[in-house]
Amino acid sequence: MPSLFPLDHGPLLPSFSTLLVKGPYPDSCPINLALSFPNHRSIIVLSSCDKENNNLRASLQGLRLTGKISAQAAQVQIFYLPTAAHMALLLSTLQVIDTERPNTSAVHDKYTAVCSPHLLKPPGPALVIIHEPSAYFTDSIRQSSPSSSYLSLLTRAISLTSRLGAALAVFDRHVNHLKMPVHPVPNPHLERIQAVAPLLANYMELIIDFSDLSNAIDGKQ
Repeated sequence: MPSLFPLDHGPLLPSFSTLLVKGPYPDSCPINLALSFPNHRSIIVLSSCDKENNNLRASLQGLRLTGKISAQAAQVQIFYLPTAAHMALLLSTLQVIDTERPNTSAVHDKYTAVCSPHLLKPPGPALVIIHEPSAYFTDSIRQSSPSSSYLSLLTRAISLTSRLGAALAVFDRHVNHLKMPVHPVPNPHLERIQAVAPLLANYMELIIDFSDLSNAIDGKQ
């Protein structure tokens, strides 16, 4: 069964098709979920490029050198996507194609078949993890993006996993604090701002909020 924690060190998750993990979750949670997912197919992590993702990559590299789980860790592939546009493109175009088979109609030239980052060899992934998508919308340059920009990435991810027959997990520490305009308007004083997190309940089957866990622990101290 899948888990956000190392083997035998935390509760198991129920089966899910879509999962949102938000709040101050431990850095290792995405990798733990990937390694515990009950399938031998590959796992894909789509992530923005920031300090948190360097920790993610370092954790994965370390696990690839660790005994029994090295083979599992080798099945995890991380794509670093610097902008929301890059992620949207990959989510819309990623395909699983057997490039070893001749006359594959979906592949039009040898270079694309071998080199395109949007093609994966079968079997397709069992799990797609989106890591920290709110990072695309929190700096001062991109704060004017409407909330539909975030939701567009989410719906593209759901469409991709449905097409691939995979589960989707979104890890986003800061989405509880993310507020975005409902519509882009020229005058910032006329903007109507809304919180993004409440909107996600309409899309995600299972939601885990580590903020609730932290508050519960603080209340007992």
